Amino acid sequence: MQPKKFTGKLIAIDMYNCGVNEVNDTEKAKTLLQEGCDKYQMNSRELLVCQEEGQSEYSISALCKQGHVTLHVYPKLGFIAADIFSCYDDADPAGMARYLRSAFDCDKAKITLLDRGDFGSKYDMKPNHRSNIKFIRRTQNVTKNVGAQLKKMMLKPRGI
Repeated sequence: MQPKKFTGKLIAIDMYNCGVNEVNDTEKAKTLLQEGCDKYQMNSRELLVCQEEGQSEYSISALCKQGHVTLHVYPKLGFIAADIFSCYDDADPAGMARYLRSAFDCDKAKITLLDRGDFGSKYDMKPNHRSNIKFIRRTQNVTKNVGAQLKKMMLKPRGI
């Protein structure tokens, strides 16, 4: 028996050099977020603003039907890290991402897309990127060879 198919979309956006008016005014940012949720069928149920006293940084979360939109705002840097998640069929998370880039007037954005809920094999769950780090084996022969090579490089005159 196959598990029920679940598909959710997660979009992470790093927005750089955002508009000063948009990031410095918590109420304006909250209004822009609510307008986007309404326009792109995210169906916001509640908006929460978290800001520590004396701090300029703040977060705004829109709790939505089968998802959320969260903005982490750094006014001094003009930077916003946004997360959009939805598994609601009528929602348009990609449209919401385009709206946020435009509404917060950013110069540059880095966007990462992730499909959630893939119930494929456990091998499908590995990340797409791999590290290019090569490990040195701890055997006597390899250690001697590496030591000899390093010694040669260190003792070789620079002109050669």
